[in-house]
Amino acid sequence: MTTRQPKQNYKQIILNHMLAGNRLSTYQAFDLWQITCFLQRISDLRADGIIINDEVVKQNGKRFKRYWIEQPANATSGGEQL
Repeated sequence: MTTRQPKQNYKQIILNHMLAGNRLSTYQAFDLWQITCFLQRISDLRADGIIINDEVVKQNGKRFKRYWIEQPANATSGGEQL
């Protein structure tokens, strides 16, 4: 028997994935982690004050939203800003 992960873990998984610079859709969240409550977790993160961007994508005749967290320009440089 497989046990389901608590909501908090799903929220953290999604947040970590987007903080790593990745974009994520409902289908991708299900495909990667079997998360069926993806949109609720996005709402929870936004309610926590996290700014999550989204865009409508049309692919293979289907429309869906893709979500991401904008990374600061200096986040990838690894150096300190003077």
